[in-house]
Amino acid sequence: MAIPSCIQKFCDYMYKHYSKDGGQLLVHMGAAGWVFGSAAQLTMLAADKKIDKNQKKFLLPQEAADAAVNVIMYYSICDVIKKGADHIVEKGKFITDKVADSILSLKPDSMKNLQTAEWKNLFTKEELKSSISNLLKNPENLDIVKNVSDAEKTKIIEAAKKALSTFENHKNNVGTVAAIAASVIACNIVTPYARNKVAAKVQKSLQKEENLEIRKRQISENITTKNPLPPSFKAFNNYNSLSGLKI
Repeated sequence: MAIPSCIQKFCDYMYKHYSKDGGQLLVHMGAAGWVFGSAAQLTMLAADKKIDKNQKKFLLPQEAADAAVNVIMYYSICDVIKKGADHIVEKGKFITDKVADSILSLKPDSMKNLQTAEWKNLFTKEELKSSISNLLKNPENLDIVKNVSDAEKTKIIEAAKKALSTFENHKNNVGTVAAIAASVIACNIVTPYARNKVAAKVQKSLQKEENLEIRKRQISENITTKNPLPPSFKAFNNYNSLSGLKI
């Protein structure tokens, strides 16, 4: 059975964009989950015939505000932490000995005494301002290949390809762990706090509007008292807003 072209294109897209970046996939899929979950919640609320239209008028904006906070806070927190982890790795501040040794495989014969902890000595200060992956993708531009033989240059370029694969696997692992940690922080700490703060403000604003609506309806239906009730009728004060009697 032939695979539909749309599915094939989708698979190709997913592989191209996420095969080497599992952390980014987790961030995007997590945010998509919040979007679809919120959309389902709003749709269910809007379609529920048991809920009065006037109630929906105030419930829908509140749910929409919650949904916006959930999606925005989740994505922004996870994305910032994920990108922060990628930046740290790209600057060589968090790499394993295995990665360092793979990068050292680029060293020319003139630098054969370099040790694992000295891997940065392969690059100039100017080169280290760039990302490691960029340096490994373009080994022919490195300073260490300027004065070597063609055979040694070829050897360095081949070593760079292997080192890049090792480095990208490490970066992917770190990014995935960072995305998972960020997701836990966003879902269980930051987002609930922010959502409660926003919900409280939205609810206060909507409650004020709802009270005004109720008061207008009371006036239009003539269910308010013309004069305040005397103290002896204190028990009947609630009839002002709750009963349908004309006093």
